[in-house]
Amino acid sequence: MRRTQEGERPSADRTPRVLIVEPAASGGLAAHVRMERAVLAQAGVELPEAGVRISSRPAPADVRTVRTLRERMRASGVRATVDAVHAHGLRAGALAALARGPRGRGPRLVVTLHNRVVGPRAVRAMGRLLLRVVRSRADAVLTVSPDLDPLVRGVPEVEHALIPALPGPEAHAAARVTAPDASADPDRDEPGEPVEPVEPDEPGVLDVLVVARLAPQKGLDDLLDALGLLVAEAVPAAPGLRVRIAGDGPLASHLSGRIRAEHLPVELLGRREDVPDLLADCDLVVSSALWEGQPVFLQEALRAGRAIVATDAGGTRLVTGRTAHLVPVGDPAALARAITSLREEEARRSAERASRERSHELSGPDDLLAQLTQVLRISLR
Repeated sequence: MRRTQEGERPSADRTPRVLIVEPAASGGLAAHVRMERAVLAQAGVELPEAGVRISSRPAPADVRTVRTLRERMRASGVRATVDAVHAHGLRAGALAALARGPRGRGPRLVVTLHNRVVGPRAVRAMGRLLLRVVRSRADAVLTVSPDLDPLVRGVPEVEHALIPALPGPEAHAAARVTAPDASADPDRDEPGEPVEPVEPDEPGVLDVLVVARLAPQKGLDDLLDALGLLVAEAVPAAPGLRVRIAGDGPLASHLSGRIRAEHLPVELLGRREDVPDLLADCDLVVSSALWEGQPVFLQEALRAGRAIVATDAGGTRLVTGRTAHLVPVGDPAALARAITSLREEEARRSAERASRERSHELSGPDDLLAQLTQVLRISLR
């Protein structure tokens, strides 16, 4: 059987086969891959198992991974030929690129970049090497944030990935545990000291909700700095402030220590499964992230019709458009001013209407399928 050539769609008289290559990950990346698998399978696309496990750091097993992927890509026969490969994450993308070989050979290769590479100098150097492999061999790259686009300059096709929010608990799980690729941050949680709950349902209190992994990427120290400014400037006639942070992570002890020492009106809720209820009970949603892809939680906040203050980080603007009150990254004073601007109920009601309107513009599973069909060059029956 003739192998599908570069830029050519597989024949419509047979079922297309897509090999999805993903790292051992959780959070937003894993949730997005699950949605991709679901929409492709529902559309009748065959999804053979890659048969590899890709860790977050280089390992001797990478050689075996490349060999296994090469065998999968070069298999022949009606039920074995792979029409396209979609690799998620930088390491998975580079290993798939090494397995597939130069452009024009084998199945079409698409790589989705979900995060920036952060960490020590050695980690960043390895990231640059992996990017070089992807740039030289991938046929197309999808990026979750515009600031990733320059990293893959030279790839024939680069476009922004559609990252629809999942319905139900999976969306909230993705929002709370997403962490950057190749981060120097240890992938473990430190137990935090218990923080006294803030008394609920106080009249005139502005209820703020944050859903984030307690990790450096989320900029929570900047949030506490902003709250410190608000507490210092508070006057008796001004509305009170209560902040709830849902999520866990390695900074739990550090943050709880700051909250106690600085007497901040913050409650660390830990990992929660009732995010829809928390959204229904809050007045304002805040994100202080230093970098984001396309934050799932903010999509949920838009659909819940909540007013939003967020840092203009990564792909946040792709999600919120002009609806959210966006502030510069790493600027606690600007974050404090934005929160203050939404203390008045009339201002929040206007922001809530804008959020509901924006929610109708968010992408969904059908949009994701359309993008995948186009970028993978597959034909559906």
